Amino acid sequence: MNGKVSIIIPCFNHALYLEDCIQSVIAQSYTNWECIIIDDGSADNSSEVAQKLINHKIHYVYQQNQGVSCARNNGIKQATGDYILPLDADDTLNPLALERMLEVFAKNEETMIVFSDTVTFGHSNNKLTVEEKFSIKELLLQNKLFCTSMFPKKYFDQGIMYDEKLTGGLEDWEFWIQLISSHRTLPVTKIDYPVFNYRSHAGSSRNNDVFKDDHKKEMIYNMIYEKHKALFHEFYPSYISLLKRKTFYEKKLENIYSRKLYRIYNFLIKLFR
Repeated sequence: MNGKVSIIIPCFNHALYLEDCIQSVIAQSYTNWECIIIDDGSADNSSEVAQKLINHKIHYVYQQNQGVSCARNNGIKQATGDYILPLDADDTLNPLALERMLEVFAKNEETMIVFSDTVTFGHSNNKLTVEEKFSIKELLLQNKLFCTSMFPKKYFDQGIMYDEKLTGGLEDWEFWIQLISSHRTLPVTKIDYPVFNYRSHAGSSRNNDVFKDDHKKEMIYNMIYEKHKALFHEFYPSYISLLKRKTFYEKKLENIYSRKLYRIYNFLIKLFR
């Protein structure tokens, strides 16, 4: 187990959290890594924080604000590692993250992606779980992986990149669709170790904003559908009507969950567990 990992950290106005993020990288049990911070035109003091942290393993690059997809692509283009691990600047890695993920690649060199559950911290504290097994058909309906999952850089070099037109969110879902659909037989492996901690904010996030705004969500889903139309039609010949039904029922559930009576019931259930 000697492959080099490039940890790619896009940063947009996350100066407050950047040092915690980088310290979690420094604390890794596996030491053959590099860290590339891509400052996506931050207006806060992200640059000042990053400059204090850079050394021979931690690099800082500034770009004009172009979105997270462009920032990740820019970082990966400059990476010298064998494996890529995206990490958001307000999140943190757990100490054995790289070691546990690389163990999977060492056991099976054909492995394409290694992923895990995560734990939220900050505004809320919960475990967020993802399914261990899923099909490409299931992936086309919703994302099945967190962005902080590891994959070999060779696939990026083959042309599988984050879509820079998806500035509004869900760019990681589209990236996984690209990668998994182009190598359908290769292993995608979940490990029983939470690789990273997801910082929960009291305010909104990009992906939360997407799901709260029906127009924005429909626009992004349609962009992804148009890009992968042949793939969607392979499994869902009537995908657009299916999407509309899915949105309808999600809205109904959201209305139920937001009712005061349900919130009181849910609070009491948690209280007596």
